[in-house]
Amino acid sequence: MAAGVCAVFQTYQVAYVIVKAANAPRPGQWLLERSVDGVRYSVWQYFAMTDSDCWNVFGVQPTIGVPRYTTDDEVHCSSAFSHLNPLENGEVT
Repeated sequence: MAAGVCAVFQTYQVAYVIVKAANAPRPGQWLLERSVDGVRYSVWQYFAMTDSDCWNVFGVQPTIGVPRYTTDDEVHCSSAFSHLNPLENGEVT
């Protein structure tokens, strides 16, 4: 680290993440990652078009319905947010 440069790290608790698709449909298969240090990332949530895609694309058991978390390190695969409709301005919350 250069002289006089101080690294300040802050911890944030995420309450909501909203991804808006704007002028395109929501993506079908994708994943959201998180990092505590900004260097190493791990999967936070998988998103798939169908429950079977959770198995076939990611190798993860699907979560039926909207995921409910009981611990901070749970990873779910959900098909609740990856539908094509609406074609514009679809949100993933």
